[in-house]
Amino acid sequence: MPTFANLPGATVEILDQGLRVSRPPSGPTILLLGSTTSTNTKAEAYVPYSISDGSLTSAYQAFKNSDNTVSELCKALYECHVAGGMDIEIMNILPTSSGALLGNNDVYGYLEHAYEVLINHNIDIVVPVGVTMDMSVTANYHGGTGTSWNFGYQLANFCYQATKNNNTCLGVIAVEPATASPSGTPSLTDVEAWVKKLEAYTGALAPYNGTTATSDGVPGNYRFVATTSEEMPGSYAGGDVEDAKGNKVDIGAYISVVAANIRATNDAAIELYPTLGYYNTNGAAAYAGLVSGLESKSAPTNKILQGVTMNQGVSENQANRLAGGRYVTVLSKPKGVVIASAMTGAYNIDQYSRSDFVRLSTVRIVHDAINYVRTVSDQFIGEPNSAPQRNAMATAIENALKTMQERGALRRFNFNVYATPTDQVLGKATVELILVPAFELQQITVIVALTSE
Repeated sequence: MPTFANLPGATVEILDQGLRVSRPPSGPTILLLGSTTSTNTKAEAYVPYSISDGSLTSAYQAFKNSDNTVSELCKALYECHVAGGMDIEIMNILPTSSGALLGNNDVYGYLEHAYEVLINHNIDIVVPVGVTMDMSVTANYHGGTGTSWNFGYQLANFCYQATKNNNTCLGVIAVEPATASPSGTPSLTDVEAWVKKLEAYTGALAPYNGTTATSDGVPGNYRFVATTSEEMPGSYAGGDVEDAKGNKVDIGAYISVVAANIRATNDAAIELYPTLGYYNTNGAAAYAGLVSGLESKSAPTNKILQGVTMNQGVSENQANRLAGGRYVTVLSKPKGVVIASAMTGAYNIDQYSRSDFVRLSTVRIVHDAINYVRTVSDQFIGEPNSAPQRNAMATAIENALKTMQERGALRRFNFNVYATPTDQVLGKATVELILVPAFELQQITVIVALTSE
């Protein structure tokens, strides 16, 4: 309304918020899945319990076993928190009726039910703390049509399904350390035998062999590919889910497999072993905590893993072999215990035959872009499927992706928003997105020359 109603003139209205950029995705939420016999209501089976800094100690007490001993969830909680995890949820997977059914097959069934419960729950990183990739599973106690099972495939499939249907999700799982003793130290011979075993993909690790070509560029022994039944196929060829280019969907890209011989030093360790002050751990929960504290463009590679010390170190030669097998391992450097290389479980035969998603930073950048597009596009749901509305949606998407580019996560991007006449009748629109992520710097070559002057 004009200030002077009876005089001609121009009224000025200045609009705000035209320069507002899209809010980046919220910090990653970590969910730790494990067992406790606690009868505390906070530890009710299959109910996620969210932890803030103020309730860390109370959660630790609540998730102790019924005899007041430290549970696997208690240890994982402190490992994750000390390493950098701030937004943590924990969930007990042990039903009160479990009794003595605590074998690998039983736990597989408990986890299967947990994943069914969690499929519509927004979480970013999932860690099954009581199991490892190389644990044997001989029967699926939770039903299904498969003929063989693996804890790693089970986790990867959950993360893939959650990302596809609801919320981008990553998984972290470990392999057994070189010693099963909670406080023992493996010898140098033990460590070398452990590395060779992981390289050979023996036993339960056989389906994870994504580095061997059975024919030109085909990882035929690799079985971490998606299936319509959501069961692990008998071979790579058995993966019956393909992308738009006809490639098998590699769900190994959704998990990181940690192979580490480390000791955790935290409050749980002091309670368990007051004299030693540490216990041996596989590093999965700690790695998840480290990842959650980093921006997607910043890889865990060469970052210090807080709260741990080396049990028995691996040489650079051994670390290189483990990294070649797509295992996340650690090295001791003067600055501390660091992540040697942050890869995913996606197949990687060589530089010519591999998945696009062999690096964790690449996967996280893509997931951030997906979350941006999902978030900014939501405001157009329910509006007319018209050219002006699609143009407005394209502008919103461009602004969101520019934010990622300005933060250094993307080098370049391109996209297209369209809807065919049939799509418009059905209320659909398609966003085709091409990303050039900020690729991780992994090696530096130093060239030195001498001259007389």
